[in-house]
Amino acid sequence: MSKRLIAVAAALLTAGATLTGPTATAAPDSTGPNPTSPNSTTAVTHTYDFESADLDSNYDDGETSGYWVDRDTAQAHGGTKSARYRIRSFTSAGKPWIQWVYYSPQQSAALPVSISFWVHTTAGGPANTWSAAAYAATTDAHDDTGSPTAGWQYTSVTQTSGTWKKYTFTTTVNTIGKSELYTAVGIKATFPATRTYYIDDATVTVG
Repeated sequence: MSKRLIAVAAALLTAGATLTGPTATAAPDSTGPNPTSPNSTTAVTHTYDFESADLDSNYDDGETSGYWVDRDTAQAHGGTKSARYRIRSFTSAGKPWIQWVYYSPQQSAALPVSISFWVHTTAGGPANTWSAAAYAATTDAHDDTGSPTAGWQYTSVTQTSGTWKKYTFTTTVNTIGKSELYTAVGIKATFPATRTYYIDDATVTVG
């Protein structure tokens, strides 16, 4: 890892700063006759293969663990690269993620959001599992104060070590009067350890 990336990670851990890249594709406004109805929404799918720096992204872990998130060629589900999560958890609460924000989301009291991505693990099996994590809300994940954090969903990563598995999360989000929709994919640590995970071929379907 370059000195610059190490410095950025250190800054995030100590100050909770946000690292922002190019703007992601915005979800369109609702064109249905009744924008408050989930039936009036139009499904739009955003895909992320981590082959290039095409993300409006930031990384965070609640200042509870050391981590690095980058693109790497060691593992890839499709193409030649994936997002590599190298996590050194000091507690049972480390959770780095990659986040995307969509501006001017479709207006709906229950906007459907589906998030899917592939996970590769070097520490598989049912014992001492960590979790795949997904987020969808109109609040930036950095500022989500819900209990236990309303926008997050989790499921244990239990596949055989050295294999890929697809994880899918679905929810609805009330976007009425909101100008931004945030989604994220990540890994949640559940006990102190050091591990490496890879995430690839993520899709976010809104509407």
